[in-house]
Amino acid sequence: MWERGATIRRARAALPRDTFARFHLEEYRSLKWIAKHVGVNEEAIKVLVREYGMSRAGKATRWRRIDLDWLRDQRAAGRTCRELAEETGFSLGMISYLGRRHDLPGRRAGADRADSSGS
Repeated sequence: MWERGATIRRARAALPRDTFARFHLEEYRSLKWIAKHVGVNEEAIKVLVREYGMSRAGKATRWRRIDLDWLRDQRAAGRTCRELAEETGFSLGMISYLGRRHDLPGRRAGADRADSSGS
């Protein structure tokens, strides 16, 4: 029989405050990912966000956690954006964006097209 609040109790039991903080605030896991990981619905996770008082200070600040000097060194060593995305957990688009924004060394997408279209 269905019991009111059972899903939320299961979420609380599986996600104590410190575990939830690690997933949500440190690892920047989505609420959808956390819900799937624990086996509850996303609404139960939203209840925990409110109960634990854990809101992020803006999703757009995550990229600031990457060490741009390290990223510059990795790109200069010839590592691809795809490799760096897999290693850091960032999307390929974000690694590419950081490369363009901070003028990091490495191959540019336009450079390949210009060379291959030769006469």
